[in-house]
Amino acid sequence: MKFRIIHVCLLIAGLFMLTPAQAVPAAAQGTGGDLPDTSWTLSSLNGQLPLPGTTVTLNFGTDGTVSGSDGCNSFSTKYTATGSTIRIRPTAATTMMACPQPVATQATAYMQALVLADTYEVRSSMLTLFDGNKVVATFVNAQQGLAGTQWQVLAYNNGREAVVSVQIGTELTASFQEEGILTGSGGCNDYFADYTADEGAITIGDIGVTFRTCTTPNGVMEQETEFLAALQSAATYTVEGNLLEMRNTKGAIAVQMTRNLEVTVPEPEPNVPTGRVTAPNGVNVRSGPGTNFPILGTAPFGTEGEIIGRSADGHWWAAAVPSAPGGMGWVSADFVAVTNAGDVPIIASPPPPVIVPAPMPTPAPTPTRAPTPAATPAPQGSFSASPTTIDQGQCSTLSWSVENVQAVWVYPQGQPYQQYPRTCQGSERVCPAVTTTYEMRVLLRDGTVTFQRAIVTVRPAAVQNPLANTAWQVTGYYSGNNAVVSPISGTTLTMRFDGSTISGNAGCNTYNGTYSVSGSNISIGQLSQGMSMCDTPTGIIEQEQAFLAALQSSTSFQFDASQLTLRRADGTITVFANRIQ
Repeated sequence: MKFRIIHVCLLIAGLFMLTPAQAVPAAAQGTGGDLPDTSWTLSSLNGQLPLPGTTVTLNFGTDGTVSGSDGCNSFSTKYTATGSTIRIRPTAATTMMACPQPVATQATAYMQALVLADTYEVRSSMLTLFDGNKVVATFVNAQQGLAGTQWQVLAYNNGREAVVSVQIGTELTASFQEEGILTGSGGCNDYFADYTADEGAITIGDIGVTFRTCTTPNGVMEQETEFLAALQSAATYTVEGNLLEMRNTKGAIAVQMTRNLEVTVPEPEPNVPTGRVTAPNGVNVRSGPGTNFPILGTAPFGTEGEIIGRSADGHWWAAAVPSAPGGMGWVSADFVAVTNAGDVPIIASPPPPVIVPAPMPTPAPTPTRAPTPAATPAPQGSFSASPTTIDQGQCSTLSWSVENVQAVWVYPQGQPYQQYPRTCQGSERVCPAVTTTYEMRVLLRDGTVTFQRAIVTVRPAAVQNPLANTAWQVTGYYSGNNAVVSPISGTTLTMRFDGSTISGNAGCNTYNGTYSVSGSNISIGQLSQGMSMCDTPTGIIEQEQAFLAALQSSTSFQFDASQLTLRRADGTITVFANRIQ
């Protein structure tokens, strides 16, 4: 059996949830059951988030084709799927744009991941591709519907013309079920309501709640009341990647949420310490042993995973989560039944998030003497980057200073801010590969949130062309008869690459044309050649035509210090050559 972890990306990256796998319905060869006519956006690649500013996609057609963008170029190829197995063929067609090296490297890794994938799973609007037991890529459904999606609340309208973040130590959630039922947690009580959503419009009916009363943290019940009022006020919604934003009839933000996604973790080995979730509504998986740590996800009832440690007080178990920060997530011992865990080691707690306590309320005045209330210090803050413009490969320094606030985070815009808590004063060296906006998020003492931003502009390095100023003598070419043959004795075939120009000797005539490279891809344009008609040796003109056709059909290249190999899109070798310059 495999297990799953909810992974909230883009805004809450690194948030994970253990869930049991479900078998993927069997599908006919080449159709992939639940894959045809679906579109997906990459949410992780080999355990890493996509580069900021890139959008990587995967679109399955109804005719066995799969296409998309690798973040640099568009591609199209074929796939087959049966049951939970999948095979995506090497790219058959692609555009030839040149991109900065980090983007090109990501594109290459993405295309390799697609080819390596041998099984897949679709669960809760997420597609996961596996190479054996290894997750190579995860995707979020690119469709904008709400049915069947789960969300964590980031912020809500408090009804006093302010959008405030969720109190630290509390969780607000929303689950839009297929049957038109909305459920979730209001921080203390569970809630439920009917909803309808269509083409960006949403209506949420009367909200029912359970009847618990919570006293901690301070203000949790007031937060619940304000959040549910904001939720019911929603009239429109937009989904952009992993962010859901709802607005009321006046166009003001009602609620902001981030999507829960799934990532697979290995099945526990036999006889290892194992934990099983016993809470009917599941258990939160956190980044540390305490409710003050960010939630990494939710493990549903019945989920099993390997236990690798415990907290010093014995109130929290550490579960193996290979794709999570540090390779682990923490769950409350109150909601997990364990076996064989008597000898697991105590694991030190990571540093908790930076939290500055809110000011204590002023004591009530006595009848004889009214104390003079102390003035609340005004919040102050600054945030900057220096230098603001760098060349690719260089670094910049972020500097910040805030006073009289609850908490502060500094992070690349679009990344999970909860993963970047900072002290009130500090600096950090950053070396972005592409132009990046950094954001300082400040939680004020009244619960409101403010932002400051600094942009580090990265001048891209010149696209490298490893073939430039090289010359080669051909030792073999594709003859067009499913064979690579050597040049006719007494003839010489050559290639020279100068900048964007290719030229050489085709055996009888010289030729020239243009070419371009992107990573290991090559595109050779129309080739011009001389008009000579050579009689000897026999077959020289036919050789020239076959060689030039093979050369022009090349779409990728590979070379070392002495040998160059060109290939077609289907992997067939078109040209072998030895270096002469």
